[in-house]
Amino acid sequence: MAYINSDPFKQFAELFEVTARHEAVHALLNARIKMTIVQSIVLGIIQGITEFLPISSSGHLILLPRIFNWPDQGLAYDAVIHLATGLSIILALRKDIFKILSGFNLKRLDSEYRKNRKLIGLIVLAMIPAGIAGLMFNNLIEEKLRMVEVVAWSLIVWGAVLYGAEYYNKKLQKKDSLESVSWKQSLGIGVMQVLALIPGTSRSGITITGGLFAGMSRVSAVKFSFLIGLPLILGAGSLKFVEIVRSGELAGNGAVLLVGFISAFVSGVIAIKLLLWVAEKANFNIFVVYRILLGVGLLLFF
Repeated sequence: MAYINSDPFKQFAELFEVTARHEAVHALLNARIKMTIVQSIVLGIIQGITEFLPISSSGHLILLPRIFNWPDQGLAYDAVIHLATGLSIILALRKDIFKILSGFNLKRLDSEYRKNRKLIGLIVLAMIPAGIAGLMFNNLIEEKLRMVEVVAWSLIVWGAVLYGAEYYNKKLQKKDSLESVSWKQSLGIGVMQVLALIPGTSRSGITITGGLFAGMSRVSAVKFSFLIGLPLILGAGSLKFVEIVRSGELAGNGAVLLVGFISAFVSGVIAIKLLLWVAEKANFNIFVVYRILLGVGLLLFF
């Protein structure tokens, strides 16, 4: 059985256990990264792309190292990559994010600012179910589900569900704006996000699927998916980054981490822009086909 790395909000849940596992974590952080500059660039690009496209980063991060016999990238690399992908969201959706953050201006009482404050609440609400589930079931998932077979079937099954969501969404009356998202839609997407704890599901894929089933437009579903993932990605990356700074790991692996950060950041921005373009101009069926082919390939060859 092959085991894989965790997704951002699963890693975020693990942070609550760091104190209890301090010695093990400290030892892991102080282990030198055994990858080359080229490996760091390639894995950074793959992570940046697959973090945002609905094709599952976990499926790809087990495929490449096994094909090329590369070592596990380690905790420090994961932390830096998460910061890079988080910053990718901030850059790509900066206008939406700044507009939403204006809702914190409590002195403004006009309708636009009230809508922004409401959207902040909706984002928090959508994060709660997955956060609770991650804390409750993270150990079970780590021990029982992190295997190639689970990733492969998740790619196939949830790819088919995404296709069903696309078909269902065509029949619905939709409003193409984040301000039109309701509390019911937000909670439904948050519950769907719990399924992303299953390796191979794809956090962006399942939340976009939830958005489509909830009656959101493709563009709104994509943006909302990224916005509810941003706090989790930055939270996991930031807290782990503090750990690697304290451990002194940056001094010995600065070049490898830097090129990984840059490659993940650039590829992440490109992936977000690409997905938004696809959402506006086409549909997600190309990702459905890709997921199914990748899942079948994993079952056949691994």
